[in-house]
Amino acid sequence: MDLIKRLCIVLGIMAFLGVLFFSTSYTFAAEDRGVPYEWEEAFIWPTVGELTDTFGTRGGSHYGIDIAAEEGTPVVSVADGVVSRSYYSDTYGNVIFINHDNQMETVYAHLHERLVEEEQYVEEGQLIGTVGTTGRSSGNHLHFEVHQESWNVHKSEAIDPLFVLSQKPSHMYASLEAERNDAISAAARNEEVSSNVVGKITVTKGDTLWSLAQRYGVSVELIKEWNHLKDETIYINQQLMIYEVSTVHNVQKGETLTAIANQYERSVDDVMELNKLDSDQILIGQMLYIERE
Repeated sequence: MDLIKRLCIVLGIMAFLGVLFFSTSYTFAAEDRGVPYEWEEAFIWPTVGELTDTFGTRGGSHYGIDIAAEEGTPVVSVADGVVSRSYYSDTYGNVIFINHDNQMETVYAHLHERLVEEEQYVEEGQLIGTVGTTGRSSGNHLHFEVHQESWNVHKSEAIDPLFVLSQKPSHMYASLEAERNDAISAAARNEEVSSNVVGKITVTKGDTLWSLAQRYGVSVELIKEWNHLKDETIYINQQLMIYEVSTVHNVQKGETLTAIANQYERSVDDVMELNKLDSDQILIGQMLYIERE
């Protein structure tokens, strides 16, 4: 009986040590993200929306993250690089691959439209496309992947994008350095909008509410309000009214809604109300309607 008690004690100690060793090993593994230290939280977000799926789900077959947003929402490059591929895929839909100087390659899939070509150099925050639901997709969202080396069919170099995307609010919500539309005049940048921004326009192929807002120097929300639109869906040959506004501000990198409101001697609440904003989160390249007092 005494021998049995001793044996039980020994087995108990061994089990305890085994659990302790396993837990410690698991902790170390969890902390080892497998990415270079300088990459951790070093990059801006590719778009703004709701994170609906994460890396490693679907039995380990999901090699990126999904960010749901309305069709036409801007998608930008998370860092400087060169477009390695820009094409239509049966699975990815409209997809863009970008090679970066640090050997990292990023993937932007299910796009509504692609705005860059292969071998084109892009900068951090540059507009490369818009959110859509092309390819094997069940709703408007951006599927975003990060690979330590060039993408391969087995996705053996894929890492969790959340390890490298910055958690700074300025990088999550004001990181859209959209290319300026050629149709936006110098007057539309923080100055008076000329009188030709008045009248009825006809939607043509490729137009989105975002591109029209950029072209005419107004906000998407204003166009929706003027035309009683419930969402951002528009169609070819649709007639839309665009009205003249007194002042618009084109949001620049690093600006906050508070700073912009102070610049025009307005309150933050006034600017939010004029632009139908639900929060004080703004995007670079966004057009804000502002009335001078």
